[in-house]
Amino acid sequence: MYIHILGGFLGSGKTTLIIKMAQHYIAKGKRVTVLVNEIGEIGVDGKTIKSGGLDTVELEQGCICCSLSGSLQSTMRSIEATLIPDVLLIEPTGLALPGKVRELIRGTVEDEGENIIGIVDAMRFPTLIEKKEDFLKAQLSKSDYLLINKVDAVDFERVFEVSSWLRPLCPGVPISMVSGKTGEGLQEAFAACLFDF
Repeated sequence: MYIHILGGFLGSGKTTLIIKMAQHYIAKGKRVTVLVNEIGEIGVDGKTIKSGGLDTVELEQGCICCSLSGSLQSTMRSIEATLIPDVLLIEPTGLALPGKVRELIRGTVEDEGENIIGIVDAMRFPTLIEKKEDFLKAQLSKSDYLLINKVDAVDFERVFEVSSWLRPLCPGVPISMVSGKTGEGLQEAFAACLFDF
């Protein structure tokens, strides 16, 4: 199966974008499963994704790159054996490091290709940089593709500010400007970062 790991801070729009990615693959006749990791007691993201009719597996009460690493690996083997998806979309908690998730899952299942898609919240970017810059750098630095999300809610100067911050962090990594809410830029972004098989 092909695997996407989505990284992005809490509220960056990962769930909305995962639903859009899943719909993209389903429209091409592919089987999609979403693996959601939530730390809180109420699995809001998982419920949102399930309401869209997608196969969803939830890992709760811990972070998949720390306390739940063993559960992540056994869950992935179970998904591969029982749900048999063409594509697995992994949504770690917004406090996870996607690079560490990738290290943990390598060799766990028959992996036909995998990538990390980093998502940046353009709307809250100044606040996040002020309070969480070092963490954001660690979270996004291993990305294979970067999506600047919520461009419908900001001006060009903000988008330029975000992309200028990202370029030295991830040299050579493609950056797309998108809106999960309106769909702006998604077709072009998906052409770059989703698998074509």
